[in-house]
Amino acid sequence: MIPIKKSNSEQVYEFCKDIYEMISENDKERLNHILKDEFSDNFPEIQSDDEELFLKLMTLEYKELQKVKERIDGQSEAKFEINESISIKSNKCNHSLNKFLRIIYQHLDKDFIEECNSWFKEKQIGNIDRVKDDINLLILLEYKSNKKLKKINSFVKEKNIEITNEVNILINKIDKKKEFAELLLSKLDISFRESFEKALESSKCSIKLEDLLEIYGQEDFNKKWCPKFPEKIEYKVPLKKYLQNEFKRVLETLYNRIDKKELVRITGVTVCPYCNRNFINVTEEANTSQLDHFFPKNEYPLFALCFYNLIPSCYGCNNKKSTSKFYISPYDESITDVDELLMFSWKPKLADFINNSANIDIIVKDDISEEKLKQLESKDELSVRQKLLKDKYVIDTRNLYKLHTDVVQELLWKQEVYSNSYKIKLEEILATSDKKFSKYEIDRMIVGYYTDKENYGNRPLSKMVTDISKEIGLVGEEE
Repeated sequence: MIPIKKSNSEQVYEFCKDIYEMISENDKERLNHILKDEFSDNFPEIQSDDEELFLKLMTLEYKELQKVKERIDGQSEAKFEINESISIKSNKCNHSLNKFLRIIYQHLDKDFIEECNSWFKEKQIGNIDRVKDDINLLILLEYKSNKKLKKINSFVKEKNIEITNEVNILINKIDKKKEFAELLLSKLDISFRESFEKALESSKCSIKLEDLLEIYGQEDFNKKWCPKFPEKIEYKVPLKKYLQNEFKRVLETLYNRIDKKELVRITGVTVCPYCNRNFINVTEEANTSQLDHFFPKNEYPLFALCFYNLIPSCYGCNNKKSTSKFYISPYDESITDVDELLMFSWKPKLADFINNSANIDIIVKDDISEEKLKQLESKDELSVRQKLLKDKYVIDTRNLYKLHTDVVQELLWKQEVYSNSYKIKLEEILATSDKKFSKYEIDRMIVGYYTDKENYGNRPLSKMVTDISKEIGLVGEEE
């Protein structure tokens, strides 16, 4: 891992603001409302005077994101509340009903949700004329226009599409409210249903869960249920699960609209910080980088759009890491000196290593086995150096670096050529030039790579080349 310097704060803010403005006003209101309700007391990092809490979250630096992540992991539950004083005003009724339906959705049987959504995708429901949004079960639950669903229903009938009974109920739910409600009830988690029924009962409200699930039109809701609706319903679930359900759909969709080239430009990253092995460049025509979510977006969708959670990386590292747990972020400022934590070395396999690079072995100094690392990990006893080693196992840098024995071979050749007297003479010649060359610049000329740790990230393999060059005495430290 090679550290990445923090980007210009103004550029980061403007970049995040552009993404934030892509969010619909309804989703903005919902996201900021959730953050205010669930995070106001325990997460001071995201507080903002203008109430744009989600935008504030997007710009948080890594150390602050880490604090939020730890609190999410450590907080066992979140409290759902429908606590508005319900009136006949349509906006309050709509907000409360939609919130209720989202709570219902996240407690539905996962297999049932996947079955429904797979069918919608397979049949391209939502791609028909003038129906812009992709249709899934959550959208069906939260729909605001009978006209849209009638259009979908008409499309299904017109094309004579064969559908399962369960999905047929969903598509035709306008005319089959009771049947649809019964279907959803059968798929709800039992413990959730019992808890919710108790909450309704304790509120001294005559409404039943079945009744609420039969509410579909704003007008019907106002007329039939507003006078009876409880002022407050509470239900507790694990905070992490809550955030996954509330944020995943909106934020993962928005992530696909990020200007990834611009983000890489802002960071100034040109070499993958995970492996220090591959260039990652962007031009108007091409982009050889990918963005890795350091905190996986499946597990922490809350961070899906956070600037300092998006690590420019090469395809190989991003693909190998996938959703695996990574310990050390390139933005982690607590890693003050990577040279002291992780070093490369070499050793000959056979005597003829000078002429045959296949007889050279590249190793990580003071390495330990993957099995030992897993044991320490299970006991939560990994040191910082061991965490770096664990990360290298994830992206397989050990084996990948063994492909570059020819680079080490060239360093050994140069060691034979660049004697101390030769280097002294070279320094004398360079001293007469108009440019004043530093020791690091002379070393760079000799080995062909950056040898100062501040610039390891400017050229692939610089960390390995520097470590081995120092080991064989080809270059030395700055005096």
